[in-house]
Amino acid sequence: MNRPPPDCPFARTGRRACRPGRWVRRGATALAVLSSGCAPIGPGLAPAPGADLVQRFTQAYVQLLPIGRLLDAAAAQDTRWPLADRADWVSAAQLGCMRRALSSAELTPRQHQAARQYAESHADTLAADLQVLEAGAARLIGEAMLAGAGAMAAPAPASARETQALADFVVEPRFAALRRATGLDPLTDAGTGADPAQRGRALGQRLLTRHMTDAFLHCHIPVQLLY
Repeated sequence: MNRPPPDCPFARTGRRACRPGRWVRRGATALAVLSSGCAPIGPGLAPAPGADLVQRFTQAYVQLLPIGRLLDAAAAQDTRWPLADRADWVSAAQLGCMRRALSSAELTPRQHQAARQYAESHADTLAADLQVLEAGAARLIGEAMLAGAGAMAAPAPASARETQALADFVVEPRFAALRRATGLDPLTDAGTGADPAQRGRALGQRLLTRHMTDAFLHCHIPVQLLY
């Protein structure tokens, strides 16, 4: 028998609303994985996973962490993004460099590499990891970030299956490695508070901070302009 899901910040079923969930307090750890382009490497004792499984996991990984889409949407709204009124303080070449560094064209391949490395080093759990993501956890978390940033309309209501998948991803010990690799382990113990859209926006902002800092350094722009 399915147990009732825990606090669920992202989902609404067709019959009743989820209670406000716990999920964001330390979400900034995700950016370390994304910006470095690598995932934790385990013993890798199981046989290598099949190419189809790895490809599906890579797609689910990006759906779970839609950083490129978030940044592309922000760039499309303002030709001076990400510097806004401080864009005049740098050269056109530096601004262009930053916008390229913070685009999906640059970030998504790094996410793909991170997902492939995780898949290779967690072959023994990859099928279960993929199942929980494809069952709804990836969609609900990713769309909460996008909706929170105004990059999409309100997500479609979650089905009971999706709600259960999200609950399993958040609390099940068997998904602890996946939560750590994606930087979403704070979902397990973050506090309650704002509504899902606000939580999604907060997590997106935390994920952005490290990418912004790396882009400033890469493009030889004083990081002080970020603050």
